[in-house]
Amino acid sequence: MSNYARAKWADWADHIRSLDDPAKNSEKPEALDDLVVIDVSSRSMAGCYCSSLLAELGAETIRIEPPGGDLVRTYSPDGIMVKDTGLAYLQEGRNKFHITLDLEKKESREIFKSLIGYADVLIETYPTGTMDAWGIGYEELSKINPKLIFASITTYGQFGPESGRKQYDYDNIAQARSGAQYQCGEVLPEGKSLKEAPSCVPTKAGPWIAWATAGTYACHGILAAVYYRESTGEGQAIDVSSAEAYERLNDYALLWYADTGIINERFGSLDTALWLYGFFPTKDGGVFLGGLRLEMWKGFVDILGKYDEWGAEKWDSLLPFMRDKATQLKYQALMNPLTSLYTSQELTQKSVDYAKTGRFAPITPVVAAIVSPWETMHDENWIDRGMFTPVQDPVYGSIVCAQAQWKATETPPRTKWVCRPVGYDNGYVYLKYLGYGPTKLKELEGKGII
Repeated sequence: MSNYARAKWADWADHIRSLDDPAKNSEKPEALDDLVVIDVSSRSMAGCYCSSLLAELGAETIRIEPPGGDLVRTYSPDGIMVKDTGLAYLQEGRNKFHITLDLEKKESREIFKSLIGYADVLIETYPTGTMDAWGIGYEELSKINPKLIFASITTYGQFGPESGRKQYDYDNIAQARSGAQYQCGEVLPEGKSLKEAPSCVPTKAGPWIAWATAGTYACHGILAAVYYRESTGEGQAIDVSSAEAYERLNDYALLWYADTGIINERFGSLDTALWLYGFFPTKDGGVFLGGLRLEMWKGFVDILGKYDEWGAEKWDSLLPFMRDKATQLKYQALMNPLTSLYTSQELTQKSVDYAKTGRFAPITPVVAAIVSPWETMHDENWIDRGMFTPVQDPVYGSIVCAQAQWKATETPPRTKWVCRPVGYDNGYVYLKYLGYGPTKLKELEGKGII
């Protein structure tokens, strides 16, 4: 057998794996284990997503729901429920202690104020003004606990012309109002209206991306506030609008319009700012093709066997392909039947081979197969990195949930349990923080408080 020199990257891979392998996360300290987070999110996964990020880093996170549970527990495809919980919330109930408290009742709000005295962070998603009307807004609670970090996530924000709308935060509204989804969808043919070409209507993102984005920015703001509090001792209010958070992902489209007045119209699977950059059909599905330098684009034309026919030798810049939509659409029409002659794997292999022997080797276009969720969850790379390692939950059993999105050598995130039923931790939390035993809890339950 021939002897092959071990690649340098392989040595590094073994070394870094020994330091940040998610399988060893439970042996390491948690970065936020001295924080107490209270999450009173209502109907919105943005707040739940935010508190999940903090809980994964060790914050003691107390999720407060109304008796009977929050509406988010019902979000699930085909109405599937695992015990009392839909599939969506099984992803975002992780590492949280779940208690019940009806904040619409005055007595409940007094109990809530007592809990706030122990909290570092509060996350809420009620319509703007609701918490204030109940006497538990930022001004009131900061008097009780000056170190409190009070994070609000709403559709329109805490101020502005529409902030007073008594509307809960919904992902589809944030997507619609952000301007981002306007750009997503098939090209509207010249001179046609949406009535004539209804398939060209803007499309929504598949996952609840606006909620996830808002939750991420809220978490970012909370962590910055915690850092600031270390030197000042002061808490603060954080105001996140889901639509604004998602707008941040618009990138060049905002500047393009601000500078030139040009609206970034829908362009299907292509991109007005880049070439070669888009999705193309294959015999068994589709691939992403990327060639962000001239040689990569020429290389792919070479792979298709059209280098001479299309006059690629004369091309000296990618700018013509980015300045003119008609040019991109022309080559898309030429490429679609050619890429459809191959499977996704065959095109990927052609790119790999071209890097070794092609005209522009080692330069080669990027080719990546578009895979289904099933293929993603069975992908050896993600399995090896611990992304889909089942969590053995004491209540819900073996559950696959996305985890370990980032690895860390010292204080990695982890999923200790997946979720808890409604009110599961009433006994533990109320006894620990307020000294309420079984008799008191029975009394509160009888009043509909918990």
